[in-house]
Amino acid sequence: MALQLTELLRFSTEDANDLIEGEMETTLRKVKEHTKCTDWRKVNSAVLTKLTKAQLVECLNEAVIAVGLGQESLEDAVADYGGLLENQVRLQARVINRDEELLKCKNEQLEAIQSTVKSELKSYSEVTKKGLEERAITAQQVKMAVKTAVKEDDRSRNVMMFGVPETAAEDLESKAAEVFEQLEEKPKVVECHRVGVQKEGASRPVKVTLSSSDTVGRILGKSRQLKTTDRFSHVFISKDLTIDERNARKKLVMELKQKRENEPGL
Repeated sequence: MALQLTELLRFSTEDANDLIEGEMETTLRKVKEHTKCTDWRKVNSAVLTKLTKAQLVECLNEAVIAVGLGQESLEDAVADYGGLLENQVRLQARVINRDEELLKCKNEQLEAIQSTVKSELKSYSEVTKKGLEERAITAQQVKMAVKTAVKEDDRSRNVMMFGVPETAAEDLESKAAEVFEQLEEKPKVVECHRVGVQKEGASRPVKVTLSSSDTVGRILGKSRQLKTTDRFSHVFISKDLTIDERNARKKLVMELKQKRENEPGL
């Protein structure tokens, strides 16, 4: 709005100046015509005294017309400027009122949110307190939880080997070491033994406990390489699963097998 006011005043002033200059050029042309002077700067009182009264009246009339038209243009510009200025003041007042209404609305919304949060926090606190009272943890439950956590930590350092031939008086640790060597790993073996019920014609899985779970992670990541070896292509290594995990995997394998039978092209 301020830019519009400035531009309007500038354009109106320029229009007035152009009008005055045009009329003044007409007046000067009349003076040069009557005085026979080609350069208006040479026109002085001595030259003007040679003009007739009619010629002087004509030149003066042209000058008065030029000044009058210029004054009218300036007055129109000032009037337009005043109108726009008044409109700007009204618009600014309207904007200020709107900002005040928005601020008031935001404050009301903020107060409503704060009230809701306080109410929710109070309800949550009451529910939490009640839940803690209803779920008092006994010492036995803590002991069982710790025991379970320890078992899970121990299990993370185990690997299970399947397909390792079972023989009488076997050196399981040496057999495990040979498998690890195929993976370019020489881990520290803490414990190594077969698990499960021995059956004729079948080799039981071998549980190997290593010194760290990081080593277990590296070996599991390389275990697929055994398929490309000559001696241990039939050996499979997996992590030590819980009973629930084994049952879930068994179910998943059965479902996948059934799906492949139903959809041979899968």
